[in-house]
Amino acid sequence: MSTEEKSRKLKFDKKGIPLVIIGLTQAGKTSFVQRILTGEFQPTSATMGLQFETAEVGNARFDIFDLGGHITYRKAIWETYVKLAFGIVFVIDSSDPSSFDEAKEEFWKSVDQKDSTDEFLILFLCNKTDLEDSEDLETIINHMELYKLAEKENASYQFFKTSMKSGENIDNALDWLKKNTSKLSAKRAVDPLMFMLADLEGFPILEIDKLGLKEDPTLLAGFLAAIESFSQRLFGKTGMLQYMVAGDYKYIVKTDDKYIYSMIIDKDECQEEARRQIDVLSEVIAGMKEFGILEGIVFQILGVDPSVYVMERGYS
Repeated sequence: MSTEEKSRKLKFDKKGIPLVIIGLTQAGKTSFVQRILTGEFQPTSATMGLQFETAEVGNARFDIFDLGGHITYRKAIWETYVKLAFGIVFVIDSSDPSSFDEAKEEFWKSVDQKDSTDEFLILFLCNKTDLEDSEDLETIINHMELYKLAEKENASYQFFKTSMKSGENIDNALDWLKKNTSKLSAKRAVDPLMFMLADLEGFPILEIDKLGLKEDPTLLAGFLAAIESFSQRLFGKTGMLQYMVAGDYKYIVKTDDKYIYSMIIDKDECQEEARRQIDVLSEVIAGMKEFGILEGIVFQILGVDPSVYVMERGYS
């Protein structure tokens, strides 16, 4: 394996379970990330935009998106990352009751952005309990109406009083994340029925097809129409279609500045995981200079058995 191939494999190997860390400014979001990474409290400054970290907690690996809490970032980037994440970690400053109403609005707005068909996690951290004027957990739960989470059948959730400075409940919060994300990751697995990589003109470079789907001309025609229509007319050169439902299937399409990536999954499967897999493929494939190892990369990242797919190559 060449150095370039090894670097791409290592880059893929670092991909973990996506978590988004959100909350208002100065709530302690980045301090929580530093606790995960170092096990210690470290002074931090306000996050400007987005910070990304990969961390291991026991045998679980996380891709952590730490999002800025300023209103500008809440409007610009929160929705995108909340929708893609397996779990939401919401951090609130328990010593600042004047922020509770605004935090409540942003919390429920984020929870409601999750698709009702996909399971996800919510870890709610009432931070800064080391301060004398911090509110107790019950008061915050009632003010934030967190008891309404029981109505979200697709959400698993937990609340903790925490102090990033003293370390109160940090280990308990991480243990909860580790156990529940492992279960959720297994539930959210997808089994692609078709995947296609094409150039920007729509010419197929690699197509894998399961269970004879390609023999259905209506399905294939709809699939190709989705590629051309959604990736080029709606997106232009780049973009991601969240998903489109047609009959018994979901279609997910993405374009970057080189390729079109398309996937079909069963209508009951998790489109957010399919989008994540396509994002990983896009990141890895974008740097490829030749396609000698393309098939292996696609099957590895999709986590599927090549023997149950019919494969068509558009390259020699």
